[in-house]
Amino acid sequence: MKTYVVAGVCLFVSIWLSGCGTHEENPGAEAIPRSVSVQTIASRDLPIMVNAVGRLIPNREVILSAEVSGILLRYHADVGAKVARGALLAKLDPTDYVLALKEAEANLLSARIQLPVKQKSFARARRLLPEKVITPELYDQAEAGFKSAGALVTQLETLVAQARRRLEKTAITTPFGGHVTQRFVETGQRVAIGDPAMQVADMQTMRVKISINELDYVHVDANDPVRVTVEAFAGRSLPGRVDKIGIQADARTNTFEIEILVDNPDLLLKAGLTARVAIETDVIPDAIMIGQDSVLFREDRKEVFIVDANLTAVAREVKLGRMDGSDVRILEGLADGDRLVIAGAQYLKPGDTVRVAP
Repeated sequence: MKTYVVAGVCLFVSIWLSGCGTHEENPGAEAIPRSVSVQTIASRDLPIMVNAVGRLIPNREVILSAEVSGILLRYHADVGAKVARGALLAKLDPTDYVLALKEAEANLLSARIQLPVKQKSFARARRLLPEKVITPELYDQAEAGFKSAGALVTQLETLVAQARRRLEKTAITTPFGGHVTQRFVETGQRVAIGDPAMQVADMQTMRVKISINELDYVHVDANDPVRVTVEAFAGRSLPGRVDKIGIQADARTNTFEIEILVDNPDLLLKAGLTARVAIETDVIPDAIMIGQDSVLFREDRKEVFIVDANLTAVAREVKLGRMDGSDVRILEGLADGDRLVIAGAQYLKPGDTVRVAP
């Protein structure tokens, strides 16, 4: 029994020693190149952007209110209708205003008839006074009568003009061309002076109001290029322009308001849609930009790997600048023409032989 145990132990030791011998490193064996993907560095102009989100509103819109009271007889334009400047949109019942105008015109006509009579009496009194045919008192009465008649004509002319103007105001018109966006009252409804009747908006040009922080605000200029992107239309991007730059920060948010205009000739843009605004405030020439994923963050430094002419991995310490989306600017450590490892860098160490994947 003991003989078998000793033999078994000897066999196990022999196999173990044999196995250890097979794992000795071969100094002459070649290291297998690691596969990496590379990108050749090429500097480019880097636009400095201020980004913000706002909502589209018409460049101009107005609520048309009743300037006289009355019953709304009819609308002459429906919601969505395109209207020209001065177009008739709605009509109030003019009956009372027509009657008032006729009464004022009748009173004026009567006064104008009386004016020549008073003028003739005054002329006669002026002729007779030197001859002492009439007393000074009668002369004064004739003069006063003539002047009073003239003043009455002037007063009634004003009343006629006012009555005519009130009659004209029964027609509600638009001060500029655009589209009817809302109606506030129904036909047959009585409206008072100041009651809103309709809303008209000029949507040939749309406006976006955005708020930006003070660090971005100081760089925005009226001549900066602007792009406006509307996600509702598959991210369609349109050129815009800075129209107004606020001069005072909002006390609650400590942000400044900027207003952007964007042309809308085909009326594709609608009020209320969300718009992303990008204002190009500056351009950095010859900037080197790489993906953030290519940067390895060590305890005491940030580095990347490049591939030299001998297909050897070389570590480069880099200094990072501003971010731009998923990219970061390299201030120091890389130059045009360097072949940057963009995939597989985390498995490399300096001096490794690499194989560049196609």
